Amino acid sequence: GPTFTHPDLRIQFTVPQGYLLSNGTDAVPVSGSAGKAQFRQGPPNLVQAIAFAYQQLTQGQFQIPVPPPQRTVINGMNAAITTARVDTQSGPVDVSVVAYQWDPQRVYYFVMLTPNGYQITPFISMINSLRRISPAEAAAIRPRIIHVETVRPGETVQSLASRMAYRDFKLERFLSLNGLAANGVLAVGQKVKLVVY
Repeated sequence: GPTFTHPDLRIQFTVPQGYLLSNGTDAVPVSGSAGKAQFRQGPPNLVQAIAFAYQQLTQGQFQIPVPPPQRTVINGMNAAITTARVDTQSGPVDVSVVAYQWDPQRVYYFVMLTPNGYQITPFISMINSLRRISPAEAAAIRPRIIHVETVRPGETVQSLASRMAYRDFKLERFLSLNGLAANGVLAVGQKVKLVVY
């Protein structure tokens, strides 16, 4: 869906309509028709986090002239926003960073790439949606995990697929996850993956 929620870190944000997000090991990539973004943790102060974001983007190979950040408050958190224009092989693009002082030791930030002149406009709703969730909200989240099962006698593709932690397309998801065909036969002792709560 469009909302990223991390119950352990108590973070939540929502991407704009028409954008997709995926969870990575150290970042949450976001992509859509008017730009790309990434959410991640940076150094523990706003100015350092912005410099770090630009350095990560260029992999330290060249310097981007970064204008001084504007200070603001978003959902009760001190934040800093800046946009730099970068010339690429495909033409100029805007590279924006919004950093949030989550707590005294942590800063999270979005780095966003948009067409020249767009700045943060396509991502304003996402920028303003980052918030802390309550302990009760965090406790109510049921994360899905991948569980490896050993096929037992009598189990079928359909019986295993019925255990998938989804409301729809259980069979299709099971088949895709395991690289199986709809008419496939499982062998006792075979290892398969299930997405479960």
